[in-house]
Amino acid sequence: MRTLFRNIRRFISDNRISIFWSLALCFFMLSFFHITPNSSGRKTDRVERMLHKRENVLQKYVDMAFEIPADQWMEFDDFPEDMVLYRYVNGELQSWANTFPISNDDIGVRSSWYRIHDLRNRNIFNLPLAFLNEPVQYVNLGHSWYIVKLFQQDNMFIIGAIEVMQQYSSENSVLHNSVNRNLGLTAPYTTAPVYIDDINVVYTSDGTPAFSVLRNESLTDSNHRSSGMRWAALLMALMAILSFHSKYRKLVSLYFTLGGIFLLQLCSFMMIQDIPVDAQLFSPMLYADGNFNSFGALMVFHIFVLLYCIATYNSRKIIIKDIWTSRPAIRNIKISAIGLAIISLAAYIHISFRSLILNSSINFDLFQINNISLHTIVTFVIYGLLFLAGLLLLNIFIPSAIRHYRFRRKRHSKRLILGYVLMSSIYITACVGIFSFQKECENIRMLTGRLAIERDLALEMQLQSIEKSIISDPLIRRLTGNPEYESIILNRLAERYFFNILQEYNIRLAVCNRYQSILTQDYSGPVNCFNYYKDIIDNYGVRLSEGSAFYYLDYFRNNISYLGAFSIIRGEMRYDLYLEIDSKTSSDNIGYPSALLDNLTPAANTVRYPYSLAKYHNGRLTSHQGRYNFPVSINVYSFEEGFSHYFMEETVLFVNKLPGTNMIAVSRPARGIFPTLISFSYVLLCFGLLLIALPRLFRKRNRESLFRPKRSFRMKMTILLTASMVGALIIMAIGSVVIIIGYINGNNNMMMEETMLSVQGTLTKMIRTTENYDELNTAEVFNAMNIVAQNSQVDINLFDPDGRLIRTTKPEVFNEYLASARMNPDAYCDLVYKKRMQVILEEHISTLSYHSLYTPLYNEKGVLLAIANIPFFINDTNFEYDATPIIAAIVNLYLILIIIALFVGITMSNSITKPLREISRNMQAMDITHRLGHINYKADDELGLLVRTYNQMIDDLDRSAKELAQSEREQAWREMARQIAHEIKNPLTPMKLSIQHLIRLKKQDIPGWQDRFDALASSLIEQIDILSNTASEFSSFAKFYNEEVSEVDLVEILSEQRILFDNYDHIGMTFRCTLDKAVILARKSQITRAFVNLITNAIQAVENQERGEIIVTLRMTPGFYRADIEDNGGGVSEENLEKLFRPNFTTKTRGSGLGLAICKNIVTQSHGDIYYTPSEELGGADFTVILPMYTEVSEDYT
Repeated sequence: MRTLFRNIRRFISDNRISIFWSLALCFFMLSFFHITPNSSGRKTDRVERMLHKRENVLQKYVDMAFEIPADQWMEFDDFPEDMVLYRYVNGELQSWANTFPISNDDIGVRSSWYRIHDLRNRNIFNLPLAFLNEPVQYVNLGHSWYIVKLFQQDNMFIIGAIEVMQQYSSENSVLHNSVNRNLGLTAPYTTAPVYIDDINVVYTSDGTPAFSVLRNESLTDSNHRSSGMRWAALLMALMAILSFHSKYRKLVSLYFTLGGIFLLQLCSFMMIQDIPVDAQLFSPMLYADGNFNSFGALMVFHIFVLLYCIATYNSRKIIIKDIWTSRPAIRNIKISAIGLAIISLAAYIHISFRSLILNSSINFDLFQINNISLHTIVTFVIYGLLFLAGLLLLNIFIPSAIRHYRFRRKRHSKRLILGYVLMSSIYITACVGIFSFQKECENIRMLTGRLAIERDLALEMQLQSIEKSIISDPLIRRLTGNPEYESIILNRLAERYFFNILQEYNIRLAVCNRYQSILTQDYSGPVNCFNYYKDIIDNYGVRLSEGSAFYYLDYFRNNISYLGAFSIIRGEMRYDLYLEIDSKTSSDNIGYPSALLDNLTPAANTVRYPYSLAKYHNGRLTSHQGRYNFPVSINVYSFEEGFSHYFMEETVLFVNKLPGTNMIAVSRPARGIFPTLISFSYVLLCFGLLLIALPRLFRKRNRESLFRPKRSFRMKMTILLTASMVGALIIMAIGSVVIIIGYINGNNNMMMEETMLSVQGTLTKMIRTTENYDELNTAEVFNAMNIVAQNSQVDINLFDPDGRLIRTTKPEVFNEYLASARMNPDAYCDLVYKKRMQVILEEHISTLSYHSLYTPLYNEKGVLLAIANIPFFINDTNFEYDATPIIAAIVNLYLILIIIALFVGITMSNSITKPLREISRNMQAMDITHRLGHINYKADDELGLLVRTYNQMIDDLDRSAKELAQSEREQAWREMARQIAHEIKNPLTPMKLSIQHLIRLKKQDIPGWQDRFDALASSLIEQIDILSNTASEFSSFAKFYNEEVSEVDLVEILSEQRILFDNYDHIGMTFRCTLDKAVILARKSQITRAFVNLITNAIQAVENQERGEIIVTLRMTPGFYRADIEDNGGGVSEENLEKLFRPNFTTKTRGSGLGLAICKNIVTQSHGDIYYTPSEELGGADFTVILPMYTEVSEDYT
């Protein structure tokens, strides 16, 4: 099986280009086919099974409800949120679990004409639960659809329901339509009543048709699938191009790769145009600029820029070689082109990042943790990769511009990369700070510009269209003049003409005659009503149009004001109706968020914490918001015209000086340097991981070690130490954050309780003499609730003792069925049955979660009259903003500590295991020809004992090695002496016999002995030379270890030998080398002697041939240099291969046979290797010498 997987992997690796192109073609072809998934039937079956399970759960709770006595509260543990249970006893609701979003849950009143009644009406006949007349129904109650089941037992009647879907009249940032996931329903599936669609019907457990499952699929969904197929095809094509470049790393393949990436980039931008703008990444609401229409398009462009740089970097060797083999002029042009590419990349990063900050809604202030989104993280990661691309180009530019840089880059690379990461982080942090402040200034300039023109054009058009109807309204004309009917006139105006603006505007009515006086806040005493409003119109009024009765009042305050002046003559008396319309301020839009009702303020005239706002007219403060203490009066002429900003000690002030004497000021607290340091540390961490850790992960040896089993003692120690420290720090960080959040929540709870006590005290004082809760349903109580709500900045809901809504300061929430008119059952149980004084619960409306406070209201006799409820929206408080820098600082501090702990843990484990590693390494490299050094470890512990024992063993081993070496030397010298004696003795015997023979010839005076003397002398000289060579070889062997090692350049040595030996006419010698230097660590004279011997042997092998060829080749392999000496001689026979490097072995008629043995010893002592192979090119001998580099340099500059 392992062999099969290996073969499959090898096949995929060998054919990956074809595979990727095939997949690209398949995806591209599939994008033209519209495939409608036929899965609605399967989805229906699954939903039906899930519904039956939910029915069983509901049935279990119903059975439990029947078992609970009728006078006890129906209380369950962990009642499902998607279910509702109402229990009626004798027709009255006695207990409930969860609530229906309806206004009336009675079941005792029925009407024959109910079905034609307005279902949204809140009168007593609007009883949706009273008309549930079937055991199982699929009905719409409020904003939700339910499977409703009815159960009855004696006097108990139970309504149980399973929520299927939430469907609001309109969706917004808070309200979202959703389906019940417990039923297995997910987008794009939804439900519909059976009478709308009867195909995929879901049946209940008793076989009743419940609802149908629909798939919301449009043509856009089909386009999405086609677009996805094309993007997959583009990705496969990109992988094919990169695989091609990885396989054929040549300049031509690089050009093809860059061209292919460019074509795919053009295709991607054509495909981006087809993506709908409602897609989040491609929405102009997220980012839009003139050059890029969306955030997604910008990120895609960044990725292609990164791919250009990666493809170029993968061909760096060829590029650098091509540059240095070019002519100087061409070389300078190419180097300049690379430098220009780096400058262009830097400019592109700056321009695009500036555009992204200024023209997007993404938060880049990392110290604001609560505002960090996925887009923020993606942006910093992508720009970190762009800086990595710049580093890759630098690693091409520097070696191209500085020759031989690779031989000294190792000692600079770490400083270079750390400096690069540091500078990149500083740059990004500075850009975020500078451009974010520019964006803030522009936003505030636009805000103050809007505030300078506080008019609602839509309302003005409405006012002009209804003013004739108001003056001619018969009811208003009939009731005008009687002070008792002024409230009726106001209600008539509000309900008939201004019903659509009541959520945003306050409306007041004043009916005056020429002699009537009124009391106002602007004057201490009564003033004439007609003159009062006439002064307002004269000083501040701007008529909406010629002849219009409505005026815009330019108060230059923080709201929009209009005044309508109507005259009605009854008899001989003239009455003036003054209708004041003022927009609600931020204090009016309290309690429930306006997003629940799609309520958008007519003008963006408010600022959020921590900003404060002030308006000045003629140097006087007319309105203000926020915490900052603005001066009451200022000299507006001391500020510049237009928009400006000022940095104070603890405040940043933004001022918009308008034409004339109006001025708007916005302030916020100054942040200081600490938030910037927090952001910088996060950026530094992110860029460090991307620019240092990520490239190392892609190194082959690091990838292999990453998946290698880690069972070493060192790894165990590292994991133990780092896990202990990091785990402790993480627990401390979590604990610190939890404490901070708990402190904040405690403050929130304290504030909520104080607010509740204030409201409770005020309402209790008001109703202490009330006998019955029915007396609370009066206008006086309602007005008092409004006053308390305004003062407390909250909404108030009032429930009767049975838990039904009586009054609320925000009726729109209940009129729209966003909340139930029946109070929370848990709160009711705690207050009524368990007699608690206060309850705080977490409730939610769609995706909006909030705290809800309940407290009982008793009269002076201790009778429960009502239950007050305050929805408290903590997100609207300032604690979140205040807590964010604290939490960010804590997280940042502990993150730094965790990184330090990682380094400390690794350092400690290394220091502990270093003696063990040295012992292991020394024992693996143990050689009696080398003395191993002692391990320096002074601690008096178990490792110290082990180290001392090891050092003692080294001393003993060294002493034994010396004794062995001495013995071997003596044996070697004896053997050498015997060999030398044999070498010397062999020629001495014939020499002696020859001389004796010559002496006899001379004594006998034989003629011609003089000629024989000359021949004998020549022979003796030759034998003496042989003895001299043997003595020289012996001397060289004896002095083998006397020379010290040093740096040796093989290119220089072999070049010199080529010049020295290339003097034979019939022998051609070629030296092949593409290296500038090939530095090793060896004994120079000895390594030179080895190459001289090898070249001499090659010459001797071919000197008797008509044409001899010798090729000396020097090349670089990973970590080593390889030198080959080849010749076209006869080579070495197979039977002599084993004896080739033995002493005294030779195939020549002359020589001592020590040459190759000496070469072998020289190369071995230089930590290299020498071996023989037949020459493939010349057919003769090929002696290969492998020597390690003096400095092993990684090809990855980073």
